[in-house]
Amino acid sequence: MPSEHVFREGRVFLRKHCPECGETEALLSSNQARWQRKRELCRFDAEALVRCTLTCETCRRDHHPRMVFVDVTNRCNMNCPICIANIPGMGFEFHPPLSYFAALFTGLGELTPRPVVQLFGGEPTVREDLFEIIELARSSGLETRVVTNGLKLADEEYCKRLCEAKVPVLIAFDGADPEIYERLRKNRGAYQKKLQAIENLGKYSRCKNTVMCCVARNINDRHMRDLIDFCHGRRSFIKCMHLIPLTETWAPGEFETDVATTTEDVEQIVAAAFPDEKVEFLPAGPADRLKTACKFFGIAPLRFGGVHPNCETATYMLSDGERYRPISHYLKRSLDDLAAEMMDRAARIEPRLARLAPDRWLQRTRGRLVILHAFLPVLARSVDLRKALKGSRVLAILRILGGLLAGGRVKDVVRRHTTVQDGMLMVVLPFEEYHSIEAARLQDCPSAFAFLDPDSGRVRTLPVCVWGIYKGDIQRRIMAAHRSATAESALAAS
Repeated sequence: MPSEHVFREGRVFLRKHCPECGETEALLSSNQARWQRKRELCRFDAEALVRCTLTCETCRRDHHPRMVFVDVTNRCNMNCPICIANIPGMGFEFHPPLSYFAALFTGLGELTPRPVVQLFGGEPTVREDLFEIIELARSSGLETRVVTNGLKLADEEYCKRLCEAKVPVLIAFDGADPEIYERLRKNRGAYQKKLQAIENLGKYSRCKNTVMCCVARNINDRHMRDLIDFCHGRRSFIKCMHLIPLTETWAPGEFETDVATTTEDVEQIVAAAFPDEKVEFLPAGPADRLKTACKFFGIAPLRFGGVHPNCETATYMLSDGERYRPISHYLKRSLDDLAAEMMDRAARIEPRLARLAPDRWLQRTRGRLVILHAFLPVLARSVDLRKALKGSRVLAILRILGGLLAGGRVKDVVRRHTTVQDGMLMVVLPFEEYHSIEAARLQDCPSAFAFLDPDSGRVRTLPVCVWGIYKGDIQRRIMAAHRSATAESALAAS
């Protein structure tokens, strides 16, 4: 439907003109200047033709989802008022059999490249056959993760079994205070169970796990620094934080919040947690321009690379061994300016790197030299070497160069010769709802929900942010198809 951005009092609204519902407005951003700067950094063409077919797997824009979410159930051992992905919120049960997942994962395994699969719900751990589902995904060559509220992981034996299966976990943890869970989840007791779950992960997990925090102004915003410090103390197994702005999904009367929370609000909340330092978030989209360079150093590119400039944003926290510091602590210029120059240089060397094979030693070494020659002068001008390097700056730089050219892992080389001992990626993940969806934010989304179409038997995917609109109908049809198949089998057997 026709829509437009409206700017009012420094905020950004989306105004839609629907022939059936009339005119509506939804708040997109609380900071117009920051919202616009992200577009400038990504060189976003606001006049370009926008069209999303909602069929990522056959999209003519030549992209496949790099990350897919798979709903395994809508059963849950909580009943959060801010959630509609459960039986009370949906009005029916979605709990398909293993045969459904076998066919779905077979189809996903045939995609190029194969996406990372995140098992979603409801609450995946309420399925007694969750480990069989994980094995089905792996048998199709799919890297698999579990998105969980963490309550089941408070059971030490269950958590140990999941960790022994080498499954990374994305665990919902909204802050280190039980009052947060009373306000957001109407479940104060969930806090202790989640805390125990995280301690169990610390005992047994050898994976890079993620803490997911639903961020709400006037609810848990003042606890942000405590949460970051909490993660620092567990940095050996928590490597990432996903910050999700609280978005209105609930029915009237089920939950009330006195103020909205947007992406820019979350960025400001994190910045306020470091009053004596500067925290800068960047749009995740331009990270895609570094993916070729990353291959030559064996670095996994940011999975959110390529997204719309007003979608995911990210920053990096660096540990000096005692606490996390914003990446800007080690810089002599703004991260925003540094990123812009790095993106320009990445575009400049892309044609040269494209002619080299990173899996061949000689060509890989040549590629690394090209990359170092392009980026080192920028970093030398931008990084505060006195804060970043150990001992003699000249010797440290020579050792770092030697280590990288010799094939050493970037993380190990940096840890050995700098004051940076660890890092944590922080990503703001704004989930659009029906009132704020824009086609421009959907058409290049690298993430999707995947399902097996009950009519065609083929794998289909939908952009993450529209799944909430269509999933009810889709999942009803999936369950009806399996009930019908079960009834036919029973009839044939009798």
